[in-house]
Amino acid sequence: MTLVRDSLTAQLEAFFLSPEPGQHSTTLRTVLVAAHPDDETIGAGGLLSRRKNFKVVHATDGSPLNPSDALAAGCSTRESYAEIRRKEAVDALASVGIGEDAITNLHFTDQRASFHLRELSELLQALVERLRPEIVLTHAYEGGHPDHDTVAFACHMAQRICRPEARFQLCEFTGYHAGNGGMEVYRFLPDEAHEQYIYRLSAEERELKISMITKFTTQGRTLQPFSAPEVERFRVAPNYDFMRPPHEGKLWYENFNWGVDGMAWRKMASQTLREIFHP
Repeated sequence: MTLVRDSLTAQLEAFFLSPEPGQHSTTLRTVLVAAHPDDETIGAGGLLSRRKNFKVVHATDGSPLNPSDALAAGCSTRESYAEIRRKEAVDALASVGIGEDAITNLHFTDQRASFHLRELSELLQALVERLRPEIVLTHAYEGGHPDHDTVAFACHMAQRICRPEARFQLCEFTGYHAGNGGMEVYRFLPDEAHEQYIYRLSAEERELKISMITKFTTQGRTLQPFSAPEVERFRVAPNYDFMRPPHEGKLWYENFNWGVDGMAWRKMASQTLREIFHP
């Protein structure tokens, strides 16, 4: 692993903040793990346009069991809607030079990933041991969506259980979470203990990211809050206690019927931890 501890901060600063490919940024093998097709664009579209050596992994196919989203997109089946979501991601990522061969979908059902915590953790372990990334970039644990929190959990588990020679630096991009008065986007929950790398998009990068977002035509209403990107924020992932809620009060996803609430999610996370570390 080329990210040695005493040079980690400098390398991450170059990776996240340099506007042009630099000495370190071009050589860091990176796997971005997103819950759904479009999360990678929301969280890191600008970064993806500036850096090479990216692989993108989508944990779910973006198609819930509830048929309402598929029907609204003019699809008669969940599977046909998932295929549209896949093609949207391929189209968006192609605009920043990421080919279809660099995109993997693990095919869990949208809104159901939390019922497969151990399986997803072990799949990601196998993936990082095969790809040997130096950075894994993923969601923060913030209660925005149960699939987001599930992917964050699974990436932390993969980091802990992978073989020593496959160890990587785990970092995060922003998504959304409950805030004062509604959903807060493009910001992490407050955490003064963990430094953020804040990159202000140039006019060209901003237009490119907006263009990428518009490729997700089935998600037009959902992605409206993200339609005016100005900055991208990243950080080294905190050492979360997944047995505790990410913040006080109601989680954002508890406003919706997405198959699980925070208490049930944490119960499944606790059970998975016992299965992995105390079988």
